[in-house]
Amino acid sequence: MNPRKVIAIVFCILIGFTTTSMASSFSAVKAGTACTKAGKTSITLGKKYTCIKVGKKLQWNKGVVVQSPKPSNSPTMQLSGHDLVVSQVAADWNSWRKKSSTNYTPIKLIVQPGYDSAWGGASKASNLLISTFVSSGYSLLQEPISVFGDTEEWLANTGRPIACGRSVPEQPLGIYCGHIQLGFGYFVLNAPQSEKFVGKTLTPTQINTLNYMVAHDVATMFELQAQYGAAIYNGSKDQIPAWIREGFVQLFAALAISDSNTQKKSYFDFFVSSNMIEGFPRVLCAKTLQDFESKDRNWGGSCMSSQNFYGVELLAARHGGLDALFKFVTEYGVSNDWTSAFKSAFGVSREDFYTEWYDYLKIPQGNRPALTPPAPAAH
Repeated sequence: MNPRKVIAIVFCILIGFTTTSMASSFSAVKAGTACTKAGKTSITLGKKYTCIKVGKKLQWNKGVVVQSPKPSNSPTMQLSGHDLVVSQVAADWNSWRKKSSTNYTPIKLIVQPGYDSAWGGASKASNLLISTFVSSGYSLLQEPISVFGDTEEWLANTGRPIACGRSVPEQPLGIYCGHIQLGFGYFVLNAPQSEKFVGKTLTPTQINTLNYMVAHDVATMFELQAQYGAAIYNGSKDQIPAWIREGFVQLFAALAISDSNTQKKSYFDFFVSSNMIEGFPRVLCAKTLQDFESKDRNWGGSCMSSQNFYGVELLAARHGGLDALFKFVTEYGVSNDWTSAFKSAFGVSREDFYTEWYDYLKIPQGNRPALTPPAPAAH
């Protein structure tokens, strides 16, 4: 027989078999027709049929209409993990920014004569942060002041009259009376101690660092004030865990400096691209959040410092927003019981949050540190 005729015959048989099978399959999925296994489902022409037992027979039920999912116009619904957290925090911050007030006390920057004018420019991000805090209902009783210089003599003579009578500088960087940051230029910019800044022009990287550091300490002043309520800060109270304190001020500083910058990046992209923080962690740091529940601030590396930021960022995104951060500090200021204040403010226990944190980082169960009792608040 001609090979072509054989192929044509075989092809026709296959088509006939396939068509018959499809027709048989199609006809089988119809209400009341026989099916083979109870509980089996099949979707046909927009209906989902289930194989059920009627008497002694198995047959397809009447079926239910299957609703097709509607596409979401919200970009956050398509995000997950850290990207979703960033989107949620940014949205919360934008709602705060819309309430910005012009009725606030701006920061006063006092710098040693001969310093680059960029030192005074650090007020932009800090004032944006102050106005946002004030418009959201969080006030600072003291006037926010920052003093920077090269020499201990100049810093002491300039700072002492406005530092509650304290003998300053007692250390390279400190906050006195809840309203003054006193710093050597080298310390603020993470430069060698021998480096002086009188007559020196700052680089773009140094300017970013300066803006961040000033905003960082403005956030610290407001965090302290929230703890003290209507009383003026005097340094007498115990403090909340170090990782929450540092992450709190890191997050607000990142939001402020990115918002006041012309690059139009998200707060996270700007923060990372400016080399102020490590990228999102994929592993546990040598010391975890639990290790920084006390007053320990010996971060010992950028991983341990950055986890504060990411931990607080997760808290704000999933557990009450930016207002919850202030609620926690405020309630702790009244009770001096940080674990109770934590659960009240964030709606999750300390232990459950740490479990959530390890899930967030995708840390296998066997690699997670054991939960320890909470460290007491420290002065």
